[in-house]
Amino acid sequence: MTLKVLSVFIIFSILLIVCDCKTYLPCEFASALKKEGITNRKQLGTWTCIAKYESNFNTKAINSKSGDYGILQINSKYWCSTSSTAGKGCNIRCSSLLGDSIRPDVTCAKKIYAETKRISGDGFTAWVVYKKYCLGDQTKWISKCKL
Repeated sequence: MTLKVLSVFIIFSILLIVCDCKTYLPCEFASALKKEGITNRKQLGTWTCIAKYESNFNTKAINSKSGDYGILQINSKYWCSTSSTAGKGCNIRCSSLLGDSIRPDVTCAKKIYAETKRISGDGFTAWVVYKKYCLGDQTKWISKCKL
């Protein structure tokens, strides 16, 4: 019986180490964005809306159909590499978008935003949920946040 308990403990410990994920609350996410240099309230609201509808604020979200990774669902076709080496537009591995820290996600999202803005005039259109759920003033997402 002791061996069984020890085995369960070891497996549970390994799972805790492997599961480096977090589900943010909206204000917590907006605060983390602000720490990463996004200070404009309208943009904070829009990014928060996008994270809600793309991943439900889950840093470990993966869409196997589209190849999107992380809290902002960054696409592996263009922006991150699914191989063991960094690559593509953001020069990162997709797995780096799945940890507690949103820094890699935000750094890559800023590149995507800038490139899309250069091409189309609105950087947020790179995210599918933007037009359906997040177009316009989204400051309601952060109205009660202490930022």
